[in-house]
Amino acid sequence: MKIEDILAAKIKSGENAYLCRESAAGDCILWPTLDASENEDSADEIGSWQQTPDEAKRLIETGEVDEIE
Repeated sequence: MKIEDILAAKIKSGENAYLCRESAAGDCILWPTLDASENEDSADEIGSWQQTPDEAKRLIETGEVDEIE
């Protein structure tokens, strides 16, 4: 998935959407809210994407990633 698609999904999900980058797993997960991300119930996930280290770096550089684990 392209970075632009991830960012578009975050915008579409609303102002409370929360984008988390999990470095160890290589995943980028979009949650509807920060609270949903803390429960880590995958039923609440809006989307999850595998990324290469280069893709992750470029996504983080956009400033749209809310948390990096």
